[in-house]
Amino acid sequence: MFSFVSGECRHLIVFDLEWNQSSYNPNHRMPHEIIEIGACRVNRDYQVVDTFSRLIRPRLYKRLDKHIKKVTGMTESELEAGGTFADVFADFIAWCGEDAQLVTWGRDDFPVLRRNAAFLPFEPPIDAQLVFGGACLGSCHQQMNLHAAMEHQSIVIDVPAHRAVYDAQCTAALLSSIDEAVGALDENRRAELVRVIAREKRIASSTLISLPTRHEYQTDALADERLMTIACPKCGAKTAFDTPWFDSGREKYMAISRCPVHGFAYGQMHFKRGTNGLLITHQRIYMAVQDEVDDVRERYRLYLLTPPRKRHHRLNMEDSQKKAGDAQKNPS
Repeated sequence: MFSFVSGECRHLIVFDLEWNQSSYNPNHRMPHEIIEIGACRVNRDYQVVDTFSRLIRPRLYKRLDKHIKKVTGMTESELEAGGTFADVFADFIAWCGEDAQLVTWGRDDFPVLRRNAAFLPFEPPIDAQLVFGGACLGSCHQQMNLHAAMEHQSIVIDVPAHRAVYDAQCTAALLSSIDEAVGALDENRRAELVRVIAREKRIASSTLISLPTRHEYQTDALADERLMTIACPKCGAKTAFDTPWFDSGREKYMAISRCPVHGFAYGQMHFKRGTNGLLITHQRIYMAVQDEVDDVRERYRLYLLTPPRKRHHRLNMEDSQKKAGDAQKNPS
């Protein structure tokens, strides 16, 4: 991954997380609680020069999910002996040092870290899985799990699977061959890979919001201004809609909003139904580039050109808020 960082960067920090959750009683503000941080320090020769491995004592989900227990082999008693997240994460920050360029396998770990940490002094990581797809499989859209990728590259290291530090070591073992493949790309494919990596870094910096609502129907949720407001991912200020929330297909909503200081924000949203029958809204908000703004505007233009009776129940925020306002003016 040194292909994508400055010559001043002396080390990569390849990190992996294990986290716990509850399928039955989730905390929607913290759906995943980190229980282990593992990492490798990799020098410019792609050698692992140090490792970090710490367990974290859970506060939210003290009972291990059955799947997590089976995959990792962890026990509740092991975790009870771990440190607090605050202490372990502080030690991890100190261990990483000031010149750390983070690397992960996949896009999931960094958003989970953002939700667990009150303060995050790191830039978004390079996603080695994405680079592997673009350089070794022919497309960034092709994904392969970590151990299948090692088999693809004929790399074998003798460590157990599905513990954070071991998965970090496996990712580190792939980096040299991935960078070699990156070096063999033609100019156009490399430029496309750089664009995709930049977009993924913006997505990794997303604001993630999961909120239970008091609404049973999506029409009512879309009319709720408190739920639909978009805050700027950079400064937290309220933004003004450029393109309102609308169903882009299969109940996947999108919107563009604008911060007067930092520019356009891109919103993605879907709903799930909670065990109480009420909706839960899940939103991802990140800074948008002009191509994304233009794309959403065009999708919304085509959406509006479709007669309402042919939209197959696809909703939008403005119609929902208008219906709610009319209902208040003319109660039956």
